Amino acid sequence: MDKKNHPFSHIRIIFRRTSPLMKCVVLTAIVACTVALIALRVNILQNRQRQQDLQQQAIQLVQENKALTQNIAKLGTAESIRRIAETELGLVDPNTQFFTPGN
Repeated sequence: MDKKNHPFSHIRIIFRRTSPLMKCVVLTAIVACTVALIALRVNILQNRQRQQDLQQQAIQLVQENKALTQNIAKLGTAESIRRIAETELGLVDPNTQFFTPGN
């Protein structure tokens, strides 16, 4: 393609020297953006870890919920009520007879 027929042939780029103040402003903006990007990346990584922890906790809670649901289903039986009364509450069936060995 001929240089004259190029679509951008009418554009001229002129490089001028910039002031030191402008260079400092641009450099400061670049550093600030870099720091912000690093902070956001750290935040993303922390949130991913938190998400994984919460997913693990949710799995454990689902398993605990299943176990509790099974326990609730078993609670209605007379045997489970007697066992709970003896082990957790220290109660004894009134018809139980105790024997003390003699000395």
